[in-house]
Amino acid sequence: MKRFALALVSLVVLVAAPLAGAQPQQQGLSLATAQPLFPEKVTATGRVLPVISARIGARVSGRLASLGTAEDGQMLDVGMAVKAGEVLFRLDETTFRNMAMIAEAQLDSARATLANLMAPTRAERIEQFRQAVAELDARLADKQREEQRYKRLVEEEKTLPIRRLEEVQTEVMALKALRLAAGARLQEAENGPTPTEIAMAQARVHEAEAALKMAQDDLRDATVRAPFDGMITERFKSPGDYMTNMPPTEVFEVTAPDRLEAELRLPEAYLTAVQAGKTPATLQSPLLAKALTLPVSRVVAAVDRAKGTFTMRVTIPAEPRSGLVPGAFVTAAVQVGDQGRGVIVPLRAIVQNGPQAIVFVSQDGKMVKRAIEVGERLTESAVVQSGLAAGEAVLVGPVESMRDGATLPEYLRAAK
Repeated sequence: MKRFALALVSLVVLVAAPLAGAQPQQQGLSLATAQPLFPEKVTATGRVLPVISARIGARVSGRLASLGTAEDGQMLDVGMAVKAGEVLFRLDETTFRNMAMIAEAQLDSARATLANLMAPTRAERIEQFRQAVAELDARLADKQREEQRYKRLVEEEKTLPIRRLEEVQTEVMALKALRLAAGARLQEAENGPTPTEIAMAQARVHEAEAALKMAQDDLRDATVRAPFDGMITERFKSPGDYMTNMPPTEVFEVTAPDRLEAELRLPEAYLTAVQAGKTPATLQSPLLAKALTLPVSRVVAAVDRAKGTFTMRVTIPAEPRSGLVPGAFVTAAVQVGDQGRGVIVPLRAIVQNGPQAIVFVSQDGKMVKRAIEVGERLTESAVVQSGLAAGEAVLVGPVESMRDGATLPEYLRAAK
């Protein structure tokens, strides 16, 4: 019995000896896969918008007289197509025509005045001015002599009332004014107009020309035409309504349906992961025959403070868009996983080696030490900004069980 017990102990020792030498320092290790910080794709939602859209009103104020008509004679309304240059609506032109006529008459008057200044003065006219001056000189001399006589009678002889003297003095003053004006006309006729008078007359002509141009522009703009080929999507006014240019009154909204883009929104965390011209987006809508994969055409680098999102736009070509129309709801799978934004690993996988953080990576059945750059630390994990790729397996466990170049335990190789 004693010999049987000793033989049993020896058997236990022989069985236990290989286990004791099986690198017990590697026990308790596990593998964790580095997860991408962002998913490979994210879903954005938005609406289809026309690249070109305009709300059209008149530049001038007036009563809306009529709307344009289509080829079949029907009045333009929502859903109808229009061509560039086609009449959309007209204002009552009565006031604009009258203003143009007044401006034209003022221009004719200003031109006539300038022509009169520039024309050579006739000899007969100069002679008439001289006769008028001579006649006024004679009349003035007579009145001045009469003034002297009345003054003597009033002041010295006191035989005439002062009222008669005052009347004569008033007549003398009036004759002097007439003589001065006649002399100026004679001098102007003899010497011609001054440069200043000519410049002023020319300025009045230019002013009248500008006023006529403005009146003609107002008359022209009383008829409003389509600025581009498109479709009427809204009508805001009817004939008889009064239009103002300030604030502007709109009559139609016209959009160009052949040029569309999808306006999509994503959380601000993806702003740097989306690049115009590079990031692909797969658009889906019930109005599309099949999904469209297109590059993001524009990224608006601004974040909505209320929603915490940013806007990106995807230009939609005319050919493959099927029945997609402005205002349609669309979803898009946006590829953002390959932008090198970092990975997430368990905090226990990170070993601090002095100032340098490292992890041990499972590579070809061995432990490989890898230097990393650690970013934000979370509750039980951390963001690795560089040194590690998504999908790589890192070791988690006691630090003393990890050694650069060591062979992975069999159970970890089997797990892989």
